[in-house]
Amino acid sequence: MGGARRRNRRGPTDPGNRAEPISREQRLVTLAVMAGIAVAALNSTIVATAMPTIVGQLGGVGRYGWVFSSYLLAATVTVPIFSKLADTYGRKPIFLIGIGVFVVGSLLCGSATSMGQLIAFRAVQGLGAGALQPIAITIVGDVFEPVQRARIQGLFSSVWGVAAVLGPALGGVLTDTVGWPWVFHVNIPVGAVAAWLLIRHFHEQIHSRPHRLDWLGALTLSAVITVLLLAVTEVGVTAGWSSPGFIALLALAVALLIGFVRIERHAAEPVIDLELVTSRTMAACLALQVLAGVLLFGVQSYVPPMVQGIQGGSALAAGAAVATMSIGWPVAAVLAGRWLVRATSRPPMLLGSVCLLIGSVLLTQIARVDWLPYVMFASTVVGLGLGFLNTAIIVTVQASVEWQRRGVATGLVQFSRTIGGAVGVGLLSGILAASVGPRASDILEPLQRANIPPHELADLSSALGGALTSIYLLFVAVAGVAVLVAWRRAPSIDVTRSTG
Repeated sequence: MGGARRRNRRGPTDPGNRAEPISREQRLVTLAVMAGIAVAALNSTIVATAMPTIVGQLGGVGRYGWVFSSYLLAATVTVPIFSKLADTYGRKPIFLIGIGVFVVGSLLCGSATSMGQLIAFRAVQGLGAGALQPIAITIVGDVFEPVQRARIQGLFSSVWGVAAVLGPALGGVLTDTVGWPWVFHVNIPVGAVAAWLLIRHFHEQIHSRPHRLDWLGALTLSAVITVLLLAVTEVGVTAGWSSPGFIALLALAVALLIGFVRIERHAAEPVIDLELVTSRTMAACLALQVLAGVLLFGVQSYVPPMVQGIQGGSALAAGAAVATMSIGWPVAAVLAGRWLVRATSRPPMLLGSVCLLIGSVLLTQIARVDWLPYVMFASTVVGLGLGFLNTAIIVTVQASVEWQRRGVATGLVQFSRTIGGAVGVGLLSGILAASVGPRASDILEPLQRANIPPHELADLSSALGGALTSIYLLFVAVAGVAVLVAWRRAPSIDVTRSTG
């Protein structure tokens, strides 16, 4: 990759390791971006906490994963589009558009009266979210020089953690008091503050060039993911994994994927830059982000049902179970940021992967260890892994490309994580739907659970617990692959010697 070099060892007092003091303008821009990314952070954790109650009231446990997958699918496909628009028209206007769409989607989600409506409105939220995190990270890359960037990314990444720590607890309180619609409405004031701060304090110099957006590629990619999710979560569950319908949809997904690759090879500006993706540095970073995305959104989605449905906890307890993941994240993010200015990028990537594996193994035992602090500890370890990995990957990627490609490259990082989350959560939803009946929704809502006869409640709990444990075992497999990729392929790059 251009600008990426192996580290020449230097002492900690070497002038090359010193960063210029952060200016007042940089602080204000950082605050604006932090407020914007907090919207996405709150959305992820609050919704995951409230979902058992939402499913209990609206029904549709078989579509549980679609509430997350529709959001992630829309966010995934729009990330490359928004990234290119940001390179053309500037980061600020596109970021503001993303906040506006996200807030509208939040209003619609809070008014949903059926699972189908909620899934559709979550897709609207996802359209806006596709502009938030990648452009926010790109803004940080623009306003800070390389050594500052490595250090500030730890603080910046911790915003996700701090907001997410508040999110599960806030989601539990809102769900148990004023009702689940407010887990969406709370995004509105946060989004308004983010927009105001950005308008007032971010004044960018745009180095623009015209872009040709690859709409055909984006639509084809959307079709690939949608058909695959339909095959696994709907047809495979209802008609069987060997049914003609399932095989036909799987074949269609493969055909669309082949078509997508051909479109990208001939597109003037493809939605996914195959040349960028196939470089050794980017390929390793993106592969790790895909795997991290499965675990990030998987833990957020499938740990709360265990706490609330099997262990009989409240929405607040379910939120606490995953909130600690967001305590580990910022701690590891700050440590990784400091580590990166003294070492190469490989050690924090490897340590992050190992933490993901340890945390996943701990999660497989939460059905046996009916103790909330244990679940919280397991989530904390997973959060440590995500913090080390995310910070190291972002800084490494941004150090490997020039300004004109930084938006696209950063977008690919977000793209890979959300694609992992969208497909991963969707596939896991198929496992859940195939293992439990429609009445499993009832045990996720306290009032309905109280009306289930004891013998039937025991059967439903056993089925749901077994399905969730199977999902946690798959987390272990995913984390194991991440360790292998980090050990064999993680790049050793000195991010302080960046030309980006």
